[in-house]
Amino acid sequence: MNRFIFIFLLTFIYFCGKSQCCGGCNPIGGNTNQGTLPKYMLQVNSYFRNATSQGYFEKDHPSDFKFVKNGNSNFIGLQVGYGITKRFTADIETGYYLNRTQNFEIYGSSFRLNGYGGSAVTLTGKYNFIKDTVHDFEFTAGIGVKVPWGIKPMVVNGVELSEDVQPSNGAFGIALRSFLFKEFDHGDVKIFLMNTLTFNGTNPKEYKEGNTYISALFLSKRLIKNLTGICQVRNELRERAYRQNTPVTSSGGIRFVFIPQLNYSIKQKFNFSVLYELPFYQNYNGIQLRDKNAFSINLNIRLGLNKNVNQLCEKPR
Repeated sequence: MNRFIFIFLLTFIYFCGKSQCCGGCNPIGGNTNQGTLPKYMLQVNSYFRNATSQGYFEKDHPSDFKFVKNGNSNFIGLQVGYGITKRFTADIETGYYLNRTQNFEIYGSSFRLNGYGGSAVTLTGKYNFIKDTVHDFEFTAGIGVKVPWGIKPMVVNGVELSEDVQPSNGAFGIALRSFLFKEFDHGDVKIFLMNTLTFNGTNPKEYKEGNTYISALFLSKRLIKNLTGICQVRNELRERAYRQNTPVTSSGGIRFVFIPQLNYSIKQKFNFSVLYELPFYQNYNGIQLRDKNAFSINLNIRLGLNKNVNQLCEKPR
């Protein structure tokens, strides 16, 4: 966490004297929140994500431990943002699990646990501290409040589901976000860095999901007209979970994920993208089920609710 603060503080000091602030027009990257929007611009981002897990890891190597045969989830996410002023954007983000499933094979018997339902609603305010359209640089930061869809755990056929398949952790939380963007005219290349720190509270069952620290670096380049290729490397650090103030031994850890993405744009208003998540390093506390891969499709729509709003996206020459 300290390294994020140090990097952004140095960047802020260096560019502050050169910048002119205005609402941003940011690249599309993944399914996460980004920078601010121009005043009066409405953005709707929806996506579908399928994720699978299989096998166990002990620390950073495969384990012979067998309990869950495999797991999978299908999730629908929705993010809506609106540029209230040229510097401030408000976001609301939510999602619904069509399924969150674990399949078991124990002593020749097979059974499954399956959760479904809403996850959480996150309300975020983001402020554009720096938007230098001459030097193609932007820095935005924000804070959000996460509200669970429900605080009671899901019960299916009289059985309370484990935390691994619950659609919601049933706890309130706080999310801190930052967005750093730089564009290079030569080669039509964009680089942006997004950080999200999520602090989870304790739910009524006295279970506290570990806090998460996510940092994602994107490299974006236009391939042909309307088609952009994006490479993302994401680092995810999760702290241990706690049950009744006692650390859960097999919880928390770190992983690195490589995420290639293709984005197709229509009139700078509609963006359709596909992305594939491939973990290339995982190191877990204790023994945990290994994340295998994930696939997402994403639709992003930007609508100017003022006739002059699209002019704010044009870079001055």
